[in-house]
Amino acid sequence: MTTAKQVCTSRVVHFLASKEPMVLRLSVIIIFLVFGMAKWFEFEVQALEPIFTKTWLSIFPYFLGLHGSSYFLGVVELTTVILLIAGFKRPDLGMIGAGLLILTGLVTLSLLPQLGGLDSFIFKDIMVVAIGLTLLKRDLIRWKNNL
Repeated sequence: MTTAKQVCTSRVVHFLASKEPMVLRLSVIIIFLVFGMAKWFEFEVQALEPIFTKTWLSIFPYFLGLHGSSYFLGVVELTTVILLIAGFKRPDLGMIGAGLLILTGLVTLSLLPQLGGLDSFIFKDIMVVAIGLTLLKRDLIRWKNNL
């Protein structure tokens, strides 16, 4: 015989499980939207300057200049946002967005040896890679079921 506690717990778990992918997708959309928009402002260009000068990313300012490099990162991040939003309805586009999440996270994590320490700039990308892998898995399952 099931108790009221078991029924209530089961309903809460089911509700949360059904909302988990949406919450993950929305959270990373908001983060990347804010970061992507910031890349277009002078304060962010200045904040990125040490990263562009001390790491292998120095190749970007060589070709695009400091501002162009920041804008390029903004375009990548905002493209990721658009693909993740599209992923609510189209899992194939969501998979591309999740792949960009993983890629941007790995690129940032690759800077760790050159920056010499784990700080909030790097630390968030551990989470970004994990969310990207989770969304990629979910979108692959949705895509496969739609075939």
